[in-house]
Amino acid sequence: MSHSQLRYTGLDVLESLENATNYNALLVDLILRTADGRRRMLDFGAGIGTLAKLLRNKNVEVVCVEADRYLADLLIRGGFPTFTDLNDVPYGSFEFIFTLNVLEHINDDLTTVYRLGTKLKKHGRLLVYVPAFQCLWTSLDDKVKHCRRYRRAELERLICSAGLSPLESGYVDSLGFFAVLLFRIFGNQRGDLSARAVAFYDHWLVPLSRELDRFLGPLFGKNVYVVAGND
Repeated sequence: MSHSQLRYTGLDVLESLENATNYNALLVDLILRTADGRRRMLDFGAGIGTLAKLLRNKNVEVVCVEADRYLADLLIRGGFPTFTDLNDVPYGSFEFIFTLNVLEHINDDLTTVYRLGTKLKKHGRLLVYVPAFQCLWTSLDDKVKHCRRYRRAELERLICSAGLSPLESGYVDSLGFFAVLLFRIFGNQRGDLSARAVAFYDHWLVPLSRELDRFLGPLFGKNVYVVAGND
């Protein structure tokens, strides 16, 4: 299935995470750090625009790609230039592209990463951030139709196969690893996230996890990222 054919089934998950202030700040900081001063970005799989809005508040110009027509309309009404098909993005038009928690939904992830690479300007950067470790698969993965979770080395190989060069990689949210394990064991089979659980995780676990990631990031985490270049 191509990204242009996706119809997202986890809108309630996106909405519940929109209020996860600390977690979203973690993601925005990761984007800004790896963008290294680049201020015009393409958000591939922008969803309801949670990160695009936060970045716009920091005077970053964000252009969105969102295949789901309903979500794309929300982004357009929110003032974001929005494509519904990556093929419509001009070649070599962005210095920085990020895709967070999207690639795991796409069957042909290799072709997608290759296509993203063609949209980069020379010396551009691509940030890919995805769920980590197949052992963390839960009913939530089933609900939102994930195809896979990734290990760090696997994600780096994917980047290389797409003709890009991994420049930086690591795991993120070390405490989240254990939170997902608990959800796997004790969570519901519907893949539902309660507002109370999200609030507890965001308030108590994310700040501590950010500190621990300095030491545990090379080893494990709930998510994994890679920064790739086309130099």
